[in-house]
Amino acid sequence: MFKSLQAKQVKDTAVVSEIKSLNRWETAQFSVEKVIDSGSSGNAFQQFLFGDKILLIAHGSVVAGFDMSALTSKNVKISGQTIVVTLPAPEVLSTSLDESQTRVYDRQKGLLTPSDTNLESTARAQAVTDIHQAACSEGILNTASDNAKKQLTPILSSFGFTSITINIPQGSC
Repeated sequence: MFKSLQAKQVKDTAVVSEIKSLNRWETAQFSVEKVIDSGSSGNAFQQFLFGDKILLIAHGSVVAGFDMSALTSKNVKISGQTIVVTLPAPEVLSTSLDESQTRVYDRQKGLLTPSDTNLESTARAQAVTDIHQAACSEGILNTASDNAKKQLTPILSSFGFTSITINIPQGSC
């Protein structure tokens, strides 16, 4: 008469939507801590009634290096034991928050204000932007260039080159 129904387990599946080949050479990483104060502003009374603020302590990292897919045979000149290599300009390859260390320090909501559910997301997005800018201001691209020369020179020397010139154009953040 009645069949017993059995519960079926549904497994969540992840779908890989794209695979890319990367030709990146990472030569510098900066770790940055930034305090983000986001939300409404106003005097103490306005904040008490209508305010919605968040104080986020963000930890993140910025990685800089080179897109080696731009390197061609025209970028390498060899004459005897002399080599001249022209690398592409350094660039910021990634900026990310360390979610395990990023945290909301304080959240204040006024009595008459509905909570802005996107305020923390907005603060996190601002943190990524600010962390990127901080690394650029502190010279991450110059560090990436310096490190590339320090790493590449001994490699080329081990191939027998005695005169090594590495040209790197100025990058921009």
